[in-house]
Amino acid sequence: MKSEHRHDLQTNDLGKLMGQAEPFVEKYGMKILAAIGGIFVLLVVLVIWNSKQNSQASEGWTRLAAAGSTEDFENVAEDFAGSPVADWALIHAAESHLQSGIRSSFTDRSAGDRELKDAREQFQQLLDSASVPAEIRERALFGMARVEETTSDGDLKTATELYKKLISEFPESVFRQLAEQRVKPVDAEKVAALDQEGTKEFYKWFHEQNPKPGDRQRPGFNMPMPGMAPQGAAPQGGAPAGGETTPGLPALPSLPSLPGLPEPLTSEEGKTSKSTPATPEKTETPAPAKKPAPETGKAPAEPTKAEQPKTEAPKPEPAPEKKP
Repeated sequence: MKSEHRHDLQTNDLGKLMGQAEPFVEKYGMKILAAIGGIFVLLVVLVIWNSKQNSQASEGWTRLAAAGSTEDFENVAEDFAGSPVADWALIHAAESHLQSGIRSSFTDRSAGDRELKDAREQFQQLLDSASVPAEIRERALFGMARVEETTSDGDLKTATELYKKLISEFPESVFRQLAEQRVKPVDAEKVAALDQEGTKEFYKWFHEQNPKPGDRQRPGFNMPMPGMAPQGAAPQGGAPAGGETTPGLPALPSLPSLPGLPEPLTSEEGKTSKSTPATPEKTETPAPAKKPAPETGKAPAEPTKAEQPKTEAPKPEPAPEKKP
């Protein structure tokens, strides 16, 4: 009896609750259903977006692995901007511009300047970003230091600061040894490489040069590599062989001679070799062949008489005809 009474009370309470909720459902029911539907749609969109991002990232890494030129790296960085793939593509593009710019600086200064300008902008873009990985920032610092050194007019303070910043921020960097060789004295030297006056003079002189693609085909092309005397110039910055001087050329140490190569002829030796003809070598007359010894038990053969060549008697010349 008590259980039936309890069931009746619960039924009455549920009926009262439903009666009270009915106005609320009628008033806010559509909004609740719309909210539930919106949450469901948002979940579906998030799943689709995540799947698309994974697919796009996979495509980006695939294209980055297949890139083989500076333009390919730049296209990947542009198409996948804001992603880790874009950062890696941009550091590859900047390093490619840097290498090409250094090579072109010795043969085509205008092209080299353009390449180095693009490298500087891309390295700076990576250094200004706070989201790039440490590996990319490390490479960007070293690349920017090389750009500043290559384009220097003799003032190497900026390049020195960048090398030191790389050593400070990345003490375990793979570029640390190369950076220290530029800004710290090595091999018992008292002054670092970038602090030496000879280095500053060279970069100042090199900055003033303007080589063009056709210069190598013209006589007088004298663009020296560091530590190498220009063509036709004295090794220590003196006057060239023709008597003309190269203005502003710093004194550069001559390169050591390579083993196994003949020493170059001096001007006096060259004149002597041109004016004095080479003496012909004496040819030795071959020794007469020895006659074989006669075999034992056989009589020696009689020597054959040498046949005398027959001389023909001279024919008498015909008498000249008498003219009437």
